[in-house]
Amino acid sequence: MQNQNSVINTIIFLIFVSVGVATIFYQIHFDDLWFDEMNSFYVADPSLTFKETISRHNDSDWHNPKLFNLILKFFFIIVGYDPYIARYLPLIFGSISILMFGIISYQIRKDNSFLLTTFLACVSIYIIKYSQELRPYSLLLLTSTLNIFFYIKLLNNSNRKITNSLFFVFFSVLNYSSHPFSLIILFSQITFSIYKYFLLKKPFDILRFLYPLIFILYLIPNLNYILLQISFSDYMLSYDVKNIFDGFYFPRYFGSKIMGYFYLALIFFLIFINKKVITSGKNNYLFFLILLIFSFLIPFIYGLIRTPVLHDRYIIFVLIPIIILISCLISELSNKKLKFVLIFFVAVLTLSNHYIEIFKRLHTKPQFSVALNDIKKSNIQNIVLFVEKDPDYLVGNNLVTNYVHNINIISKTKFNFYQLDDLPKELKNFWLVCYNPNLNYECKIPNNFNYNFLKTKKYFQVESSLYKLK
Repeated sequence: MQNQNSVINTIIFLIFVSVGVATIFYQIHFDDLWFDEMNSFYVADPSLTFKETISRHNDSDWHNPKLFNLILKFFFIIVGYDPYIARYLPLIFGSISILMFGIISYQIRKDNSFLLTTFLACVSIYIIKYSQELRPYSLLLLTSTLNIFFYIKLLNNSNRKITNSLFFVFFSVLNYSSHPFSLIILFSQITFSIYKYFLLKKPFDILRFLYPLIFILYLIPNLNYILLQISFSDYMLSYDVKNIFDGFYFPRYFGSKIMGYFYLALIFFLIFINKKVITSGKNNYLFFLILLIFSFLIPFIYGLIRTPVLHDRYIIFVLIPIIILISCLISELSNKKLKFVLIFFVAVLTLSNHYIEIFKRLHTKPQFSVALNDIKKSNIQNIVLFVEKDPDYLVGNNLVTNYVHNINIISKTKFNFYQLDDLPKELKNFWLVCYNPNLNYECKIPNNFNYNFLKTKKYFQVESSLYKLK
């Protein structure tokens, strides 16, 4: 009977994971790339030498570690340089992450609670959307799950300790190299080990040797990057610190204010009612609680001392303790009716929100493909691409132009691209295509140009205006 239940649980687990992967795939091209994604696409150009790629990264994507862009570059070398294909890399990262949520949960509590964990990860709109975005956050989530998985294996004194230690070191270094905020995981692991040593009288064991090794191996390739980041007295997302006090980003993580505060209230309730189980060290729940607290506390303290730096996507890995604690602590409840009611409300509310987020989804990124398709139908194939030139970020025009020139429709249509300051005198008409015209500038040519304005078509963050020679 036990083997039969195990087979059924495995089948359900695989169905959940398959549905999660299918959901990511379903709308993977719902939006075009936005500016930051264009940046990764620009940096990872496979035609560049390794030295040129590093130089381009330092010029345009210096606030992020190089790891994701380098992996993306090798991905392009294999599959080709195409923005349509590019998003399959984060899809791969996100899909494996979903799988790992359930596997980690089963290491924590060997019962059916891992199915609820897998379900919540698979329908997490936040995980889905960042698994469709060409930025490092899907890689950050994946390496975080792998880091934590092998850490739990070591805590559980599993067999193959040497092998698990090697994998733990390897994925920890990858994890911290994908984003510096993931160092919060390392600080949480060290804190939990100290707690176990002094209060539970459990030895550090092999971890006391692994922590300094991991930190040294991480600093070797990343020291200059870390020194650069901590040198800033102001940061580009400083204003976003106010959102910490708006439900600790839970409304963003779970799709709406209602869902965010529901999950926030739920996890507070579960932690309170299970506080004795958590502090006893049973099932290593305390590590996940420490990680949950540190994910907000450490960046917040740094913000008070230095400059605010916290943003919800920088700590995407906080979804790991949130989802695992909710799933496992519900399973810890002795009151079966309460357990059933909580699982019922979690499932129904989450699925309802999931339906709205997927099938009522709005465009949030520039609609270049739609604009270019409409231009194609107009039979006027002359295009002037205009991107406001920021004197502090001149590379911005290059990366947008690079992306637009590689959109699929461009390769299938003979568009003629021109520079606004170098138009041929005989050019009878053209479309002026502007990126993000809402950023305090108008999508129009100077008055001294010998062209009459005919019409404008507006899309999300893209505007195209038709001009005809006087």
